[in-house]
Amino acid sequence: MNSYTATPATMHSGHDIRDERGHMVAIVHNPKADHAQGARIAALMAAAPDLLAALCYVLGAAEADALDDRSNEWRSHMIDARAAIARATGSTP
Repeated sequence: MNSYTATPATMHSGHDIRDERGHMVAIVHNPKADHAQGARIAALMAAAPDLLAALCYVLGAAEADALDDRSNEWRSHMIDARAAIARATGSTP
């Protein structure tokens, strides 16, 4: 998996997201009203691949467990997790 970092940009007023080789993969422009929001968005984007991998692992472990004793609320969260994974990977839940 690629590792990404978010850093303040030097060529514009936002943040750059770079891969492990230092190549820019995305630019996040700071909203005028809240410059810190750009930093938060960039950090989330940089962490997204790791978050997706962790969510896939946790969902797989939960599904492998006996689901008969799970509450409806837990099942609802699992459905939400499947939908989030589908959106992130471009597949269907």
